[in-house]
Amino acid sequence: MKEVFLVDGCRSPIGRGHPEKGIFHTIRADELASQVLLKLVARTNLNPEIVDDFYLGCVGQHLEQGKNLGRLILILSQFPYSVPAITVNRLCASSFSATQMAADSIQSESNQIVLVGGVEHMGHVSMLAGLDYNPRLFENSDFQWSNMGLTAELLAQNYNVSRLEQDQYTVLTNARYFKALESGFFNKEMIEILVDGMNISTDEQPRESNIDNLSFLSTPFKKNGTVTAANSSGIGDGACVGLLCDHESLAKHNWDPLAKIVKTVNIGLEPERMGLGPIYAIQKLFEITGLSADDIDLFEINEAFAVQMIICRNELGLQDEKVNIHGGAVAMGHPLGMSGLRVISTLAHSLKARNERYGIASMCVGHGQGVAMLLENS
Repeated sequence: MKEVFLVDGCRSPIGRGHPEKGIFHTIRADELASQVLLKLVARTNLNPEIVDDFYLGCVGQHLEQGKNLGRLILILSQFPYSVPAITVNRLCASSFSATQMAADSIQSESNQIVLVGGVEHMGHVSMLAGLDYNPRLFENSDFQWSNMGLTAELLAQNYNVSRLEQDQYTVLTNARYFKALESGFFNKEMIEILVDGMNISTDEQPRESNIDNLSFLSTPFKKNGTVTAANSSGIGDGACVGLLCDHESLAKHNWDPLAKIVKTVNIGLEPERMGLGPIYAIQKLFEITGLSADDIDLFEINEAFAVQMIICRNELGLQDEKVNIHGGAVAMGHPLGMSGLRVISTLAHSLKARNERYGIASMCVGHGQGVAMLLENS
């Protein structure tokens, strides 16, 4: 099979997913993604005529995100009509799986040069938009596993993770984010977005926090619980786009890739334990590749909730200084369809910047799934 390389990945800032107060409340999801796509094209000197396909991840495929949004974004961006597109939904891991599908198409020699992307405008398209669960889904369960906040509270209870531990993690991830911001790390992955004549260039949600301030917040999912708005990933708006290709295309177009995509795995587990997805996905990845945690230089695991991150880190025995070294979704926010490719791109940029060899990106997925991808600094 052919080797697959991530040539580049860039993202918009992440805005607060509020229909009136978010920094992107006046721009549509397709416009947001189009701007990121065109910036990536410019960064890589990509000729759109040579693109074989476009795989886009998006969860709320309704309203402005409806129909085949990937195809509509290409048309909006004035790509040649000859370039096809597909829109993928694996909930939080939608653009993660879009990247896997694109990589698989190159490995199988069906494609050579493929675009991937992810977008979610949660301020315009609610997580509940168009939702109608079949009541029979819950007949054999006395737990409302469709509520992600309740699954986090259940994990906190089952694994004895205190409110204080979760708030301490929140302080840590925000501090790491601001340290990375000050160092200029995000300049490599974040591009400006033009909104109403102004250039938006910074994430909206991260904030300096301390334990005293966090201790006053309510626990909306469970009375006297442990999960708060601060130690959860925030509802967000954002888009991310990447370029994948085979080895022959690197030399032909003089591209210096960020990383090689080595292997991707997917797992399923009980919906009420969905936050544990990265544990089983990463373990499966270790089994397939023969690697161990000691062989991996960096981990980028999506922070759906602080409690989920604490448990996954502890159960896998990961060294804290290897995990989410630039902060994560508890600080930045979690625009669902964007986040998968965002963690992959952040990991790739991190490996390159630190000259490390191996990295693993992973996510928990609503309704009980997990994904993990092994990258190698090429």
